[in-house]
Amino acid sequence: MSKEKDVLVKLADNIGKRAKVKFKSNVEFANVCDLNESTIRRILQGQQNISIKALKRICEALEIKMSDLLKETGN
Repeated sequence: MSKEKDVLVKLADNIGKRAKVKFKSNVEFANVCDLNESTIRRILQGQQNISIKALKRICEALEIKMSDLLKETGN
């Protein structure tokens, strides 16, 4: 697995774990983030590179600092 893909998968895992605790479904999570459900699904599968804007919305929905999420993800 490439390092880029590895980072996306780790980030997806961290986001997914938090989202499952806070939201009933990906649709609810997507609505709160103001993103398409298909976009959230691809992000959670580690298949989509996340823009800073989308990451900011996700972090706001999860009530976590972006810097904390990125620290958890590592390199």
